[in-house]
Amino acid sequence: MKPWLIILVMCAAATAAADPQPALPVVVTIPPLAGLAERIGGDRLEIQVLADAGQDPHTFEPTPRQLAQIESARLLIGVGLPFEVRLVQKLHGVERGLMITDASAGILKRAMHTGHGHDHPDPHVWLSPVKLEAVVENIAASLKQVDPEGEARYAEGADSLKADLIRLHRELTEQLAPLKGKSLFVFHPAFGYFAEAYGMEQVAVEIEGKSPTPRQLAALIERAREQQVRAIFLQPQFDPRAAASVARAIRGAVVPLDPLARDVIANLRAMGRAVHDALSDEG
Repeated sequence: MKPWLIILVMCAAATAAADPQPALPVVVTIPPLAGLAERIGGDRLEIQVLADAGQDPHTFEPTPRQLAQIESARLLIGVGLPFEVRLVQKLHGVERGLMITDASAGILKRAMHTGHGHDHPDPHVWLSPVKLEAVVENIAASLKQVDPEGEARYAEGADSLKADLIRLHRELTEQLAPLKGKSLFVFHPAFGYFAEAYGMEQVAVEIEGKSPTPRQLAALIERAREQQVRAIFLQPQFDPRAAASVARAIRGAVVPLDPLARDVIANLRAMGRAVHDALSDEG
């Protein structure tokens, strides 16, 4: 091969190496799904979050700019939240190049009691390390489908993440074993899967999506006193006044728990510590 031709080939190869494959545009509905997708796909993904930190996903509606981001994405990942249902209805038949996936598909869900005789599935599956293994598998499968060239990366990322979840579940099982049978008093009923995984019962201050009436509040306070509860767990997305009134009545504390943190594993570990420390002090 002539020297000039060798140089030309080498320059072409260098140009190709310097021009990496563009990141896959992915939209997720909440921060925990972003954190999971990042662990699975790494730099292969460009991730946008719809209901980001500090926003309440129960009342969230996407902006026109976010709808435009979804239009240019290849994959939309949700987990069964009510606003996602409304969003998919808006997108139906419009975004032909967009794959929409429910990361909670195939998971047996708890019922969230509304008090009106029409309970609906609890979407908060990312708050249980056990349920999360299926969530990870669903996300990885969707990524492989829209980006077959990244299959090895997605498989490796998913396997690493699932191994971390197994270790985390083992840690939390040991840490929270002394609390089996305890009641986990929370403001919004987002922690049912977490409580269930470690033998506790979730008791919600918020009832039917609203702050409790004075009569309901009195019943909750009485129950908390009977069980010698000293902590009410509150999400930062909600009005703290009702939880604070319960805490004052039982001479306890309001303890922050965020179900929407991006780093799911670190957050679940922090939740385990907070629950252990709060409930271990109860009589």
